[in-house]
Amino acid sequence: MLQVRALTKTFGSTTALKAVNLDVTQGEMVGVIGRSGAGKSTLLRLINRLAEPSSGSIRCHTQEVTQLRGQELRLWRAVPWCFSSSTWWAGWTC
Repeated sequence: MLQVRALTKTFGSTTALKAVNLDVTQGEMVGVIGRSGAGKSTLLRLINRLAEPSSGSIRCHTQEVTQLRGQELRLWRAVPWCFSSSTWWAGWTC
């Protein structure tokens, strides 16, 4: 299980994420949607540890992900994910 608790990210005086909580159980598929600038990519980058949270915790089973360093962190970052792109929607009509 992935557990995110009170995850917060600030950039100077700007708060990008504020106290986000999330539970994802094993085998569950989750999508993150929201308007532009809502913090979707920031949340994913924090979970993947491509960015460091300002505060909060990320746990996978019993492992505190925010404490990973070295080889353990490299292995965690190897989890595949995709960056958002507006080109995915090219040619789509409503």
